[in-house]
Amino acid sequence: MKRFIKSCLTISAFSSLLISSIVLSAGEASAQPRRSCDYTYVGGGLGAQVTNGGQDNDAANIGGNIQGSLPVGGTPIDVKTKVLWNNDATTINPEVAAGTCLGSRTKVYGAVGYSFVEEDGQSTPLGNKDSVTASVGVESQVKKGIVVYSNATVALDGYENTKALPVNVGGGVGFNW
Repeated sequence: MKRFIKSCLTISAFSSLLISSIVLSAGEASAQPRRSCDYTYVGGGLGAQVTNGGQDNDAANIGGNIQGSLPVGGTPIDVKTKVLWNNDATTINPEVAAGTCLGSRTKVYGAVGYSFVEEDGQSTPLGNKDSVTASVGVESQVKKGIVVYSNATVALDGYENTKALPVNVGGGVGFNW
């Protein structure tokens, strides 16, 4: 029952972020300047936890990711969410990011967020317990409507019973509008 309630809360949090991003992007004033490298996108790809905490349920593993990004009109701030999964469990990682353009199509950013693990103790691509996260990443529009992204995320207290830090490296392809 506890796992069911936590799953419902996690899905509700993710749904709220998704719905609010759609509402915010629809309400964005057309007079606001948009930076050339700001992309609203949703994409998917692969991700891997590349570290091992040395305990049960925290071994390095590979899985998938879904990532979305919504620029906050005319600012260097983005709201991002990553959903990371493997064969054991899922984690949702909402973030607030700040970035800068490299040319007209590429953006580098740093982000802070929080990772919500589906069930504490179960291995995910970002540790086995809820934790504050920090990320660095890059995203680039390679063709009109197509964005590629890559990032590295560390969960600052993401393993149970160890001081090791889980690190996830992931990337994928997104569709922007």
